[in-house]
Amino acid sequence: MKLHLSPKLFNLLNGLWLLTFALLAAKLVFSLNIIWQIFNFAFQVDESESMIVAETLLMDRGMDIFALPGPDRFISAPYTPFFYILNWLPLHFLGASFKPGRLISFLAAAAIAWLIYRFVVTYGKDRGIAPVAARLAGVLAALAWSSLGLVAFWGNAVKPDVTALFLGLAGLYLVYISRKEATLRLFFLRWSPGLLAAAGLFALAALTKQTAFAGVLVAGLWLLFHRRDGFRLAFSFGLAYLVLGFGPMVLMNIFSQGGFWYHIVTVHELPWAFSNYWKFFSGWLQSYQLFFLLALLFIPLWLWDWLKVLFPPEVSGRGTYFKASWQSLRNNPGTFFVLYAGAALGTGISAGTYGGNHNHFLELSAATCILMGLLFTRLADWPFKVGRRWVLAAGLLVVCWQVTGLFIGEGRVRPDNFPVLGALAPTRTVLEGLQTQFRNPDWLGLEYRAPLEHQKQRLSEVAAFMTNDRGPYIYSDNVSLMLATGKHIFTTDPFTQTHATHFGRWDQRKLLEMLNRQEFSLVVLRQSIERRVAAGDRVSDIYISPELSQAVLANYRACRPDVVAIYVPKSRTDVPGC
Repeated sequence: MKLHLSPKLFNLLNGLWLLTFALLAAKLVFSLNIIWQIFNFAFQVDESESMIVAETLLMDRGMDIFALPGPDRFISAPYTPFFYILNWLPLHFLGASFKPGRLISFLAAAAIAWLIYRFVVTYGKDRGIAPVAARLAGVLAALAWSSLGLVAFWGNAVKPDVTALFLGLAGLYLVYISRKEATLRLFFLRWSPGLLAAAGLFALAALTKQTAFAGVLVAGLWLLFHRRDGFRLAFSFGLAYLVLGFGPMVLMNIFSQGGFWYHIVTVHELPWAFSNYWKFFSGWLQSYQLFFLLALLFIPLWLWDWLKVLFPPEVSGRGTYFKASWQSLRNNPGTFFVLYAGAALGTGISAGTYGGNHNHFLELSAATCILMGLLFTRLADWPFKVGRRWVLAAGLLVVCWQVTGLFIGEGRVRPDNFPVLGALAPTRTVLEGLQTQFRNPDWLGLEYRAPLEHQKQRLSEVAAFMTNDRGPYIYSDNVSLMLATGKHIFTTDPFTQTHATHFGRWDQRKLLEMLNRQEFSLVVLRQSIERRVAAGDRVSDIYISPELSQAVLANYRACRPDVVAIYVPKSRTDVPGC
């Protein structure tokens, strides 16, 4: 007996698609509101923002920021130069502004959403899936990426992570669509325009952030075993990448007399601990657990595609089975994306480095959204016709549950903030259950990152107080405040300066002498030294070294408790209220 699906189920499925897109769009609007607030905020939301802006301005003044740092100023410059170059021209005309860098990151995050959509649609086309179904899955994957608070924050920060990820994904996309492109022979080498362009994009990714290796690694592996002339093609591709990406780095290291290596490698040699890694990965997993689950569900379908060729009766014999299995693995487009997901998961390990943050999971987030989109293309091609729409409906319900959890867990929207629903006992219980499931107090809280009105006002007042101070020198571990004053910056990255001092990689004696002679008219710190010591913070948790802390306490007194801690020389009597 032939079964027919009820038209009501069909209408319900359409309604679920609309509900899913509505929830994702609502979360995107929520994130855009936060993005707009941060974009117009005049001070740092992450210390790397001030570091990059300050160092770009130093470049604009003719300083080699990759030279070995001298004793009178600590320059961190821990990233390869392309993101600095992108910021250079607008900052030349605008001065100390975070807006150009934030706009670059935002555009890169939006471009990544487009690439995710293209990956999913192209995969669907390769699988022979109906274009409408593939496009719906692609839009879902792109909106899922755009809905993440992780993307809302780092996709609006003056930091190279998202730009490097965009360049890497663009290179991967060219490799994927060029997999059947004809190659040109030059002795042993094999070239094609698409692969040369991809090598250039991967090189730019490495010149944006030196750890952007996941994409090029996957591309090399894919070329190695996917094409018949794979070894020569992968070798030629790798050679082009090394020349374009690492050739400039070698030259910069030579001209800086080893300073480039110091900035890019040495200052990153900090301890790694599993507890640090787990703190961020567990937060990521709790926040995006259902997206990750849907991504994982694609892998059994990929394995089935790989192994099902071994079952037909015409395949017999050990050698034939091996050959058929290998051919299936090579020809399966899902292999490309599974490899990328594995590489992205591996890159997240760097979050365990002391001082690491959840920005290390941006690549894993992109890979998760891609695999999730691929899963929904496969659900549209579900082999059992009767259950196809039921399975698709279940998948959409999981997405809806996850997005609602994003509002509560990541966006910190309380159950009673939901109109009507938060006041009804049954739905309130459900919302509180979502809060327990998705909320991690140590994870990203958007409203904690967005600047509050009193913070904007008080920081502006502190910046004006510092600007109007009569002294020529001010020391601060809040570099954004120093940028606002236009005064001499003694450190572009207080966190790295402290650890470089701790590990004997920078000489702080001149700075100590200036503090002991009370040459700084003000010392402005994000938190008071007394409070951090009383809280039992370790040496490596303090943004100025123990020696500098001791010199401040010995020669300066606390003054004007505010959103920052302000210290004035003990010999100074002209500051009202101090």
